[in-house]
Amino acid sequence: MRPAPLTERNGWKLYAHPAFSRALESLILTVEALEKQQPQTYRSHPKTKLLKRVLDLILVEVPRDPNALEFQLGNTLGPAYRHWRRARFLARFRLFFRFSSTHNAIVYAWVKDETTLRKAGAQTDPYAVFTKRLQEGNPPDNWNALLREAESAGQNLESALKRTVRKEQD
Repeated sequence: MRPAPLTERNGWKLYAHPAFSRALESLILTVEALEKQQPQTYRSHPKTKLLKRVLDLILVEVPRDPNALEFQLGNTLGPAYRHWRRARFLARFRLFFRFSSTHNAIVYAWVKDETTLRKAGAQTDPYAVFTKRLQEGNPPDNWNALLREAESAGQNLESALKRTVRKEQD
């Protein structure tokens, strides 16, 4: 039996690859710690704003139309990786994902952090870093392998995401 997706939005099953899960879980834990330390001001902290933006992307904007022109990369990663998509946000952040209309599924693969801010030509450029990760197989470029790895990572992230979404609604 296949594990359940992270969630489902607009008919798309949403999954997170372990690389994305780790980054999002770390961000969630950071914001939860900020909330305890600074309950009156944590909402204006840059990490809280980053988390809110990532959640909006993965739960609302991308599932609205994962093939939207704004997410298409062209040959940025090279012609072999044209099927990958990315969302640009908060000026220099990037979130990479793939989707399958056949499976009605979106897999969020990787989100860059402060160590890979967008600077064209730099070794830390998120496009260069993500291309290298793809070449190393982390995340896998093959759809079935990507989905399999994402399914195995989904359970831990789901509980953290539920906590965060519940707080957003309060």
